Amino acid sequence: MTATKQSYIPAIDGLRALAVLSVMIFHLNSNWLPGGFTGVDIFFVISGYVVARSLAGHNHASFSQYIVAFYRRRIVRLFPALLAMLLISSAIVILFIPQAWLSNAINTTGLAAFFGVSNIALALNTETYFSPSVEFNPFVHTWSLGVEEQFYVIFPILFYAWLKQTLKPAVIMLAIASFAASWYYSETNLNASYYLLTSRFWELAAGAMLYQLHSRYNTDNTAATLPAAILGITLIVAGLMLASKSAFPVPWALLPVVGTVLVLHYFVRGKASDAVNQFFSLFPLRYIGKISYSLYLWHWPVYSFFRWSVGLQSITEYVAAFAMTFVPAIASYHLLEQKLSRATPVKNMSAGRTIVAGLAVITLCFTGTYLGFKGQKLVKLSETNDRYEWYPYYSHESALNNNHALQGRTIYVIGDSHAGAYGTMLRMLADETGINAEIHSQGGCGAANMRTPVLVDSNACADQLRSWLEEIRQQANPQDIVFFATLKAYRLTNQYRVEPRTEHEVAEQIHSDKAKADRQHAREETIALMQDIASVTPNIITDAPKPVFSYIPFRCSDWFNQTNPACDTRTTRSTASVKTFRQPVMTSLQAVKQQVPTLTIWDPVPVLCNDSVCPIYDDGTTMYFDGDHLSAHGNRILYPSFKQTIMTMLEQPMAAQHDARQSGQD
Repeated sequence: MTATKQSYIPAIDGLRALAVLSVMIFHLNSNWLPGGFTGVDIFFVISGYVVARSLAGHNHASFSQYIVAFYRRRIVRLFPALLAMLLISSAIVILFIPQAWLSNAINTTGLAAFFGVSNIALALNTETYFSPSVEFNPFVHTWSLGVEEQFYVIFPILFYAWLKQTLKPAVIMLAIASFAASWYYSETNLNASYYLLTSRFWELAAGAMLYQLHSRYNTDNTAATLPAAILGITLIVAGLMLASKSAFPVPWALLPVVGTVLVLHYFVRGKASDAVNQFFSLFPLRYIGKISYSLYLWHWPVYSFFRWSVGLQSITEYVAAFAMTFVPAIASYHLLEQKLSRATPVKNMSAGRTIVAGLAVITLCFTGTYLGFKGQKLVKLSETNDRYEWYPYYSHESALNNNHALQGRTIYVIGDSHAGAYGTMLRMLADETGINAEIHSQGGCGAANMRTPVLVDSNACADQLRSWLEEIRQQANPQDIVFFATLKAYRLTNQYRVEPRTEHEVAEQIHSDKAKADRQHAREETIALMQDIASVTPNIITDAPKPVFSYIPFRCSDWFNQTNPACDTRTTRSTASVKTFRQPVMTSLQAVKQQVPTLTIWDPVPVLCNDSVCPIYDDGTTMYFDGDHLSAHGNRILYPSFKQTIMTMLEQPMAAQHDARQSGQD
């Protein structure tokens, strides 16, 4: 087959503009364009068509020349702009973004994006693409680039075989297999269905197969009708407006994919003078289409950094973020996509050397970014970089003394993320008493949380808790301690919430019929659980509900984020309000203690609150990391109370044993 003559089709850039603007609008506010995320599916079909067209236009005599030339074009075309975005965004993350649960996937995603595997890293995450927390990760959008880069590894080989008249149905067969996998994953694994090439290959292949069809039937420019184009646009618009996040890619991706195939066919084989073709060829749309790659690269980091700083909630912020995206995108397009690829040294370099040099630059950038992430605590400019005050997981410095009153005992701590947030306090206890502290902590897995049962179903959380409990049964002895540490209060906010719930809304939840039924089931589950543990050791302790807030200290501590809407809430709550809100849980705890008399209930409120208010800050230093987790400073404030409770609890059995011996002697 001879090389296909390449000609610029301006309307395709107009279609790219529609795709990227849809994605940008959706990521600003999904309510404005509920299916705007399907703009990526439009991109996939266009990419499949354009890449097939490009490969056919470079039909070299040998496979090695063909494949090396293709990868040279991909590296020169894609990676300069991508690397610039990754390096600049990583520098901002390293210098300013606080380390928290909300940001713990940023580094992994960013590093994976250097080599086109961020989609795989995200597929392994527990958060889906539509989870609010991913909006704070400036690298999430690189998943689609990963899909395309992986497609570029496989497809050129298949297409070369097609060009040489061998394995002609290979693309079709793989597309069918991919569609079947996509259908399966759409019902069973949302992350795999959304992120992985296995469930997206068919979309890119749809564009490639359209080109193969065009090559086989080389008709004139009247082969596509305007009604077909209008049908295609209707399907695309339907996808942008109606696509469901819960059934994707199959069946909802069919709308933009089929629609894009019809529209592309019209652009290539229809009349250039038709109104639809003329509209998509308008200069503003063509220009946005030309810079669409850089726009896509930059829109998500810009939006993400707005959320981390001033917020992204008002119309003013929406307009500012949208407009600001064009600044780095235009610079990226003209300076990197255009000038760099046409620079004399790059043009004169052989394909093989260009690939080697490109891989070397990518590796160098990856290494520098990796080292930057590893050492970010040395350069971070956020107030939260004071790990001694903020982070209970890392901040305590050992201060061993000669008091080993609890040497040989173990305190088993089991619970959700709040168990881990007692880390400083528990290490202080270990240092001062010699007790061994084993912390079993997993976010969202709060045994004995007194609000909802957690062991009724078979899921990852319940299975993990059962494993920990079995370990305690097997290893603990009557001298050991089991500490159930969980969030027992009803939350007012979480780390990513822009608009916290009001106290009135939470009060309605607390007193709803569902909440009452859940507390009843949780109480029954907790009684059975603690009675089981009491057969191993009488030393069982749990925490009473701590104060919770709608204010998020780690997101509101720096000069660049204090005007964020998440910070526009009070830094205190009245003690009376805190006690009123937690009363139903306290009632449940007392009911549990009646059934498990050896249970000790440790109450942090008398230490964290005074008679009138429960403050977040202690003389300017935060006692909380976010709306409910303690900071390291909060741990130190609570430690004397916790230690005293532990020592008193352990003295009671000894006193009971002494009284029993005295009674026997009498």
